[in-house]
Amino acid sequence: MNELRSRDSLETLIAHYLFFCQTEGKSPRTMRWYQQKLGYFAAFLREHQLSTRIDKISSQEIRLFIHHLQTEVKVGENNPRRPTKEQALSPQTVAGYVRTLRAFFSWAVKEGFLDEHPMKHVKTPRVPSQVMAFFTDEEVARLLHAIKKPTPAGKRNYTMVLILLDTGLRVSELVNLQMNNLYLEQGYFKVLGKGSRERIVPLGRSSRRVLVEYVHKYRPDPALPGIDRVFLARNGYPLRTDYVYKIISEGCREVGVQGKRLGPHTCRHTFARNFLLNGGDLLTLQRILGHSSLEVVKLYVNLDTKDLLAQQWKYSPVDTLRAKHPV
Repeated sequence: MNELRSRDSLETLIAHYLFFCQTEGKSPRTMRWYQQKLGYFAAFLREHQLSTRIDKISSQEIRLFIHHLQTEVKVGENNPRRPTKEQALSPQTVAGYVRTLRAFFSWAVKEGFLDEHPMKHVKTPRVPSQVMAFFTDEEVARLLHAIKKPTPAGKRNYTMVLILLDTGLRVSELVNLQMNNLYLEQGYFKVLGKGSRERIVPLGRSSRRVLVEYVHKYRPDPALPGIDRVFLARNGYPLRTDYVYKIISEGCREVGVQGKRLGPHTCRHTFARNFLLNGGDLLTLQRILGHSSLEVVKLYVNLDTKDLLAQQWKYSPVDTLRAKHPV
């Protein structure tokens, strides 16, 4: 290891790492995630008067940071876009911090800034298995009814939520959807997902019909010639992701939906759950959702009690046998 490099501060290395990620084509959202998580780790070390020299950071400092996240940090505390809540970070969030640190230090070793990985003996905290939250069929019907207004904005909002529920798009993919990537006659569109990976997303007949109506009757003229987004504000400029969060959360509250995250990602969970319950397979779901790993998609198989009962009643081996061969 180069001696000069071994004395580099953590902040310097973070800047190098972010530049590396940028050249690798990481999305702006991913870059913000890395910058926020790694920046908070550096701030933690400074605040506790621990060394920020890259070769002085050991597994002990990293474990202290993990314990700090688990016991002292509140939800939203380090996110300027979210209000702070009086609840501890979830195990999933803490695990996200740890994965980010692991990726950063792996890069530092590979680039020659470190001889040994300081997290070699640090395990990622266990994340308890959870049933993913979703909207029930009744909640979906109430939400769509609340959003559907007889105005151009109402038609646009209804179309967006319907597509989220029918395709499982990420909200960023929805607002960045381009007109030249719509293939409505064929029944699909192209999206650019995480890691700049392009994929084909099929549309159901109902959502395709609604999208065609919005595009041809209600989509406003773009404010500038270079704007090609499908979903536009009334002034012709692209929508922001926080607007989509707002219409879903406000629509849910209006019809009394509660006890779950009231946002676009719950629409994504709802799509995945219904796709599997309706007979879809995991590999196809993986391609539609744009996940690089099948392990992530398997989380959607963790059905709730009501779903398990319904599936057992539908596919019970003994019931099926007795229907064919009464005994």
